[in-house]
Amino acid sequence: MSIMAKVIERVLEKRHREYVDDAEKARKHMQERSLEEDEPYKIPKMIYHTKVESKDLFGCQIVTFNDNENSEYLVIYLHGGIYVNEIRLPHILFCDKLAKKINGSVFAPVYPLAPNHTYEESYEIVEKLYDYLLTMDKPVIIMGDSAGGGFSAAFCEYLATNDMPQPKNLILISPWVDVSMSGNYDEVEFDPMLGVDGLREMGKAWAGELDSKDYKISPLFGEVKKLPKTTLFVGTHEILYPDIVKFHDKLKDNCVDAELIVGKEMTHVYAVYPLMPEAKEALNHIVKTIKDYNK
Repeated sequence: MSIMAKVIERVLEKRHREYVDDAEKARKHMQERSLEEDEPYKIPKMIYHTKVESKDLFGCQIVTFNDNENSEYLVIYLHGGIYVNEIRLPHILFCDKLAKKINGSVFAPVYPLAPNHTYEESYEIVEKLYDYLLTMDKPVIIMGDSAGGGFSAAFCEYLATNDMPQPKNLILISPWVDVSMSGNYDEVEFDPMLGVDGLREMGKAWAGELDSKDYKISPLFGEVKKLPKTTLFVGTHEILYPDIVKFHDKLKDNCVDAELIVGKEMTHVYAVYPLMPEAKEALNHIVKTIKDYNK
């Protein structure tokens, strides 16, 4: 575990534990977020590796990276944030680096969030974006982190249920695959960022009238046999670790080409954070996975 990884763990513990480990505080956080949720996202002013733009597509603000006709790959990136928090700088920096390394175009929807919205609007937006990218005759990759990782997996199960084509790759970074948080998490050594009760509360808001165990919310309980090549990343220092291992095992049991990369003593979505050597290794692995599989 690198020094930078330890520093990030300490920062996360101070910023997130309160409202993700307590249902009442989670409800208060959602009330506060509801006041700003529908404000347009402003791209941070930085020096980027690619052209980073904000576009209005299919009724949704979408941040695009390296969107040009010469790109070799098309990536839909669904950001994490417990289905409540907006896309953040680490996501932007990660997508920018990914687009550069694969010479691809990355599309990151600023999709509608709870508590003002439920899953339904976001599914409609992502489906329209996916259909649009399929017409370009290039490899399409769907990926996401945390809630966005769960959304990515659930969306691919939705595609399978509706006999729609799968993407070439599904890449999941610490995916939230059981939004109901129904598992046994006692075996997790330590998680500086996430808790059970707060997550469960925010997950209910995203699910709306659906049961939190419906596959469109919690892909752990869905049909997986038609999913594409799937690569999963998880750290042993995260509450979601047992559920992600279960999901990987389910993929393997259903003969899906699946790979699980476990970061020892790594925290939630470690692959996305800048400046960590472990994150650099993870990004390089993702790039290699995309390039090697889609030759």
